[in-house]
Amino acid sequence: MGEDVTERLRPFPVSVDDKPIIQIACGGMHTLALTQDGSVYSWGVNDEGALGRETSGELWEKSGKSSGSPGDAYTPGLVTFPSTTGDSDSSMGKIVQLSGGDSHSIALTDNGSVWGWGTYRDGSGVMGFSPSTRIQLSPVCLYTPSSEDDQIIRIASGADHTMALTRSGTLFSWGSGQQGQLGRVGERVSERVKMETYLTPHPILIKKQRGVASTHIVDVFCGTYDTFALTSSGAVYTWGLNNYGQLSLPGQMPLFAPTLVKALVGREVDAVRPGQHHTLVLTKEHSLLSFGRPTYGRLGQRDAETQSDAACPEVKRVDGLEGVKVVGGAAGLAVSGCFDEEGNGWVWGFGTSNQLGKGDDDEDEVVPRKLSETKKFLGQKIVQMEFGGQHVALLCIPK
Repeated sequence: MGEDVTERLRPFPVSVDDKPIIQIACGGMHTLALTQDGSVYSWGVNDEGALGRETSGELWEKSGKSSGSPGDAYTPGLVTFPSTTGDSDSSMGKIVQLSGGDSHSIALTDNGSVWGWGTYRDGSGVMGFSPSTRIQLSPVCLYTPSSEDDQIIRIASGADHTMALTRSGTLFSWGSGQQGQLGRVGERVSERVKMETYLTPHPILIKKQRGVASTHIVDVFCGTYDTFALTSSGAVYTWGLNNYGQLSLPGQMPLFAPTLVKALVGREVDAVRPGQHHTLVLTKEHSLLSFGRPTYGRLGQRDAETQSDAACPEVKRVDGLEGVKVVGGAAGLAVSGCFDEEGNGWVWGFGTSNQLGKGDDDEDEVVPRKLSETKKFLGQKIVQMEFGGQHVALLCIPK
């Protein structure tokens, strides 16, 4: 919204070259938008290359690749892909989906290839983007399918890891694996093979468990430090950080291999939206479930002990949505949100970051609070909701 706009207390429109947007993605401190014509726009913090385009600052100035005409990081700017610079080269295909993490961005094309830029971090700081690149300033191809079955059909990003699902149901992962979020790397990895193992896409093996009809993955969802995979039979597998019960599994140790979430068996899961330390689950019956860390009210449960900060792995229904047919939602660091089939939105959790859209009221909300139809937000139907570190993006169409 420009360098001079440091905060917005309620939903406010953002123009992206006056183009219709079909998908949005939020990283920690940046936002991505995919336009109807397949263009990608980015804005926000670019100190580790997450925007994929030249903006002012030391990163580009010291890279030796600066054109001398940096763009504005504070407003939407076009991300240029190598194949789009030629007059007729369209071999990369059209961009159809975006995902973003704390310092990286990923784009999927309609021919099943994956592009990316930025970098991944671990507990020591910047890990790198690939075995040979510390920070990738502009889009580069990361994965090219060798057959139709190998085409990627879905991508997802956590804070510092990425998942890619092939047409045949195989999951690839790369990025940081310190908390087990890659699902294929043990707790200890030798320094000799660490970069190649972590930062190159490798497939994940998901073992069939008793009572599970199929391990064919049909969708994947990333939280900050964890991953959930949905199979064609409705089973949910998970791995990664579980310190607050955000995987709905016993114990609070990280899981380094895909594990069946028994608490979700028979729940008719439609989608999983993990946050930092909590998780939301949308069922095919349009109800919303939650589990994980209770503080600030992010679980949306009236009876949750929001002052205790104890793990709450038990799957419970989100309160305050009785009679609401939930069709989508999102989870952030300490906030949650959802919307119904009419496009009305609800938000709850931590209030101080202004992500609840309540104006000057920065109190936490323990149960979902409906977003008010303010003058700038009047008549808008929410069709996608995403949380960044301290911001919210809503994709809307007129009601």
